[in-house]
Amino acid sequence: MVLALAAAVGAAVLVARPWQDVPPTMRPAVAPEEERSVSVDFGIVTDPGTDWAAIDRHLDAAGANSVDLNAGRVEFTAFDWPAHPDAAAEPGTDHLSRAARAVREGPDGTPRQIGLIVDAFVPEWIRADRSIAGVAADGSSRSPYRASASQLATGEVGDRLVEYVTDLGERYDPSRIAVTELFLDHLSFGDDDLALYREMTGADDWPRDAGGEIDEDSPELGAWRSEVLAGLLARMRAGLDGVRGGQGERIELAMDVRVDWDDPAAGVPSTGHDYEILLRSADRLVVWAYVGQDRTPAEVEGLTAALEEAGYDMSRFTVSVGLWAGAADADPPQAITPGRMAETAEAAGTHGVTDVNVTPLSHLSDAHWAAFAELWGPSSAPGSVSPSPPG
Repeated sequence: MVLALAAAVGAAVLVARPWQDVPPTMRPAVAPEEERSVSVDFGIVTDPGTDWAAIDRHLDAAGANSVDLNAGRVEFTAFDWPAHPDAAAEPGTDHLSRAARAVREGPDGTPRQIGLIVDAFVPEWIRADRSIAGVAADGSSRSPYRASASQLATGEVGDRLVEYVTDLGERYDPSRIAVTELFLDHLSFGDDDLALYREMTGADDWPRDAGGEIDEDSPELGAWRSEVLAGLLARMRAGLDGVRGGQGERIELAMDVRVDWDDPAAGVPSTGHDYEILLRSADRLVVWAYVGQDRTPAEVEGLTAALEEAGYDMSRFTVSVGLWAGAADADPPQAITPGRMAETAEAAGTHGVTDVNVTPLSHLSDAHWAAFAELWGPSSAPGSVSPSPPG
């Protein structure tokens, strides 16, 4: 009977595979004083052929103590989402757990911070229902990727985004959840958006110029757009606060934001990225210091200096160094040089910024990893860089 019981228990363990099915802890008890992170593309996260051991070795050599994994969109997820099973990129596979297990520790056994990224675009949803898309001021076009302001504020898209962020917090307990591609611009003028604008501001109509045309760049619209996004973030924050018996309040809620290089401390209110307004709801802003071919590391340091001079709490900013040198979808990828990347990353960590990110991992070549090893890693790291992981 004992043998039969042992056999039954063994069979149950094999079926349950708890080491595979139970998501690992993604948030260490103590956060590093200075965070150096790399963001991993959704395509790499969900690719069954990704060599996570090679990526882990790169992270070790580069001195990265944090990793951000792209969890996907509400319509295309990196794991089985019980509430919306049709969204899974690969049903039956939890790609986030697999990735987290592979990169969860540094070379000395110190736990890495692991964050998740949520992409707010909903292109498939819009193809199925064009009414949810943002609309141009003249009504001539709709956004192929972005939901309307009213959808984000009171509609099903906003509700689904809140649900997704909350469920990620409950399931994975990450260090941080960052929402990207969340902005409003010149495609936020539908009739439902006007009704929302009237309700939120008390105005009778859109701001208009002397000729009677909608003033699409008016400060009033920028403040309104920012308040819409801040309201959505506040709902996400409330959702996270309630997960894991209240322990979810320790999960940081972040949002990616654009930069006005002519007035860096102001944010970009015209797209809903007024930093001051957003920081009322978000714990952290991830600032896109994407230099490409047009910006310089000196301008990135100018950005951090402007934020400090404006009196912001610099611990609430991540400066993200984007590697794109050409179109984001270029094939093969076009990346800034390793030297330019290293100089920009060094400039990003100035004037009180303690959190620097590099994105995306798919653009990191052997030479880029070696540059990071020299900048952030131990002195012996350049000689230990292994072959680059698949992109």
